[in-house]
Amino acid sequence: MRKPQSLSLIVCLAAGLVLSLALALGARAASGDLDATFGTGGKVTTDFAGDDDQANGVVAQSDGKLVAAGVAKTSRSQDFALARYNPNGSLDATFGTGGKVTTDFAGDDDQAFAVALQPDGKIVAVGVAKTSRSRDFALARYNPNGSLDATFGTGGKVTTDFAGNDDTAFAVVLQSDGKIVVAGGAKTSRSQDFALARYNANGSLDATFGTGGKVTTDFAGNDDEAHALVLQPDGKLVAAGQAESGYRGRDFALARYNPNGSLDATFGTGGKVTTDFAGNDDAAFGAVLQSDGKIVAAGGAKTSRSEDFALARYNPNGTLDGTFGTGGKVTTDFNGDDDEAHALVLQPDGKLVAAGAAKLSRSQDFALARYSANGSLDATFGTGGKVTTDFAGNDDAAFALALQQDGKLVAAGGANVGRSRTDYRGSGEDFALARYLG
Repeated sequence: MRKPQSLSLIVCLAAGLVLSLALALGARAASGDLDATFGTGGKVTTDFAGDDDQANGVVAQSDGKLVAAGVAKTSRSQDFALARYNPNGSLDATFGTGGKVTTDFAGDDDQAFAVALQPDGKIVAVGVAKTSRSRDFALARYNPNGSLDATFGTGGKVTTDFAGNDDTAFAVVLQSDGKIVVAGGAKTSRSQDFALARYNANGSLDATFGTGGKVTTDFAGNDDEAHALVLQPDGKLVAAGQAESGYRGRDFALARYNPNGSLDATFGTGGKVTTDFAGNDDAAFGAVLQSDGKIVAAGGAKTSRSEDFALARYNPNGTLDGTFGTGGKVTTDFNGDDDEAHALVLQPDGKLVAAGAAKLSRSQDFALARYSANGSLDATFGTGGKVTTDFAGNDDAAFALALQQDGKLVAAGGANVGRSRTDYRGSGEDFALARYLG
């Protein structure tokens, strides 16, 4: 009788040990923690040519690979820069040269600010290119292996000028019909306006959109700029950014467009909405569309002496949603200094995650905050709903955020990793990615 009792005791002890280990691991692996299976302790940095590099956009492929797009200083000028990573954070050697690609437009400074993935695996990066004396919208499309797609524009590249002055694209969405819509800012006379352009699948401007494929929108006669773009199921487009109101500074600004590029008069006032937080400068840099048709914009708001994460949620008609935060608005401070959200994603459970930068002590770090559907911070994420990540003790900032199919979150931006190998006068910044448990 003793042998079975001993065996039973051993089984119980083993089960207890497994349970204790599982609980310990569960306690250590919490939502918002860095994913130790990615890069080194959840973080990855990538240098292109020994000088300053920065990721401004990131997308997750269905195979778990990640594509980041931004800028790399390759000699005397800046170029579009893309890097593709395997699911474990290592560079994907099947993409470009050792996982990296750079693209020059006209021998001067170029920069990608957003990236999108087509259903056929092709990659579209958008941003700005300096062509002669001014800057223009710039698009480049890449094959899945990182080579430029010769069926798009001229040798895979497209530039678009609005009024002979400086123009910059900050956001891109892909329509189900293969058309590409890009949003940003265009200087149309003395001031800058919201600017959108729609392209056919081959990179030519779509003449059925606006005037010759282009649309500009002014808010109050001053400088305006769109930083985010969302596509509604009905084909309407919502651009979010900032509008300068004059005496009150900048405010969150949204404009909704019909599929043909005209302003949607059922949204706000004549298709436009502006939102002030505390009488100071505010700007939206990210936006998402909820399944109920509500729109959430995220960015920064100066609430007193410093700037904070700021979110606003709007009803489908453009009015602020009073069930979100306080009167439709939420601000989040990290450490009493300047914080700003640059990207926003919507989880399947309705929670919102904003990513950007927070100044902590002497340096700036990646910063993420997760919110419940009502705008309150989600205490199950990080510490009280907030997470910050440092790379090398210097300034870091996240400019993009992607939600993987497994629920993990990938933030991408730039990390100051020390002095550049080629420019000893300054510090070197690299592509920086961090992956978090969702």
